[in-house]
Amino acid sequence: MKPCGASLAAAAAAARSLGAVGDEEKKMATREASAAQEDFPELTAPERDRLAGVDSSLFGSPRLHEDGARTKALLLKAIRCYDAYILKAEGKVEPEVFCQLGHFNLLLEDYPKALSAYQRYYSLQSDYWKNAAFLYGLGLVYFHYNAFQWPVQPTSSEAHSGQRRAIKAFQEVLYIEPSFSRAKEIHLRLGLMFKVNTDFESSLKVGQLNIVSL
Repeated sequence: MKPCGASLAAAAAAARSLGAVGDEEKKMATREASAAQEDFPELTAPERDRLAGVDSSLFGSPRLHEDGARTKALLLKAIRCYDAYILKAEGKVEPEVFCQLGHFNLLLEDYPKALSAYQRYYSLQSDYWKNAAFLYGLGLVYFHYNAFQWPVQPTSSEAHSGQRRAIKAFQEVLYIEPSFSRAKEIHLRLGLMFKVNTDFESSLKVGQLNIVSL
């Protein structure tokens, strides 16, 4: 029979050995969690709070550029998180996720991805027309493609169709929310598009409305 002291020593050694194995497993789990977080970074509570007030109405505003590098990093991180979530959800995604993704890409001036996300929201959300920020963002995307041409040189009918879509989106914003925060910006863009279309009467009316609102 082994002395009691020897048994305790053996037990202690075994416990240390098990503890070492447990610590190693914890370290491995931590490393794996860190790697997963790099691939699918989680948004912190402060970051979610900042993103809660982010939508298309910030496009071109001084507020967006006050801390440009930090804002860009946050938007890129948010896009990675949203893309990862959409991939994992396997089609079971709330429409608002695509709308927000459209806003984030728009603010980074990634127009193809913004358009793709907005179109997904449009196809899933039956009352999309009630969302002024969505309509404004969609209008900005169409306005960009009309002003700077599509990735592939469009035909005249395609260009005209893009312009009609931009005009319609902007007009719908003003219809459902006349006091929209970027209403003056919308009037300016509408006036420009009407002028390009040689619709000088409509361009003048929009210009007069913009002057009255100053």
